[in-house]
Amino acid sequence: MSHAVDILPALLNPGDPAAGDESLYSVGNAENYALYGSGVLSPADYPAAELAFHVDVQRWLAGDLPFLGLLSHRDRLGLDVRPHHDTRPLLPSEIALPDEVLADAVENEVPEAGVLIERILGEHHPRPTSGALAALAWVETLGPNRRGVDAWADGERDRKLVSAMRRVDRAPPCLYHDGVPLLPLSPSMRPPGGPPGVYVARAYRLGSGWAFSSRVDLAALPAIPPLLRRLRVEGWRLRTRERRATWEDVLRQRSAVLYRAAVEGAARAQLKAALPGPMPGA
Repeated sequence: MSHAVDILPALLNPGDPAAGDESLYSVGNAENYALYGSGVLSPADYPAAELAFHVDVQRWLAGDLPFLGLLSHRDRLGLDVRPHHDTRPLLPSEIALPDEVLADAVENEVPEAGVLIERILGEHHPRPTSGALAALAWVETLGPNRRGVDAWADGERDRKLVSAMRRVDRAPPCLYHDGVPLLPLSPSMRPPGGPPGVYVARAYRLGSGWAFSSRVDLAALPAIPPLLRRLRVEGWRLRTRERRATWEDVLRQRSAVLYRAAVEGAARAQLKAALPGPMPGA
């Protein structure tokens, strides 16, 4: 089965070598900027400013530019400083959507899933779990706006499962500790608690309670500030096309970045914890 999305970008950034097509340059929406942006660029100046932003994002990812170097682009392009939240409530699902169902959908519908799993787990990853494969189901791997879950839903006869998928689709993934979200999240989408451990997952309403889909367990708690900075930049990149995008839109549409950055951050935290401390008297 062929698809229009490259498995991995042709030019890999050393700061995020497992990134997918979201890392490539794509022309934004100047009309959206004119309608909803708060910047000062003219239509003639906008394309060059947007390209300069993309170049500097790549420099930042590679470690060649400090985060503060991106703020002038944010202001010129009229990108939100503090993204607003999606306040719509999550509608409950009648039945659960097991990760194994989504994992099977990926294996059946997504070519080169064994390579594409790097977009969820990074370059150096263990054998993928059903939760990691389920997370890949929500990523555009079959073309623009086309995901593994979309292809699966087209042919799935159990429409209750498809209805459950629609409910989970609205639930943004987040980093959790014992079911408590560690990233900003709309109050209507915050579960009261959940299974023990540190993980990235989609918390969705199930009947009168909650369930967690596409769960990837982490070996350690990643540092939150660099993870938030990474997601803030993804939010700015997303808003070059749609300035009304909410924080939850960023988590949903850049879910692979969240998973990958959290997994890699957990690996760094685990390594740091394993290193010997300073010598006595140092």
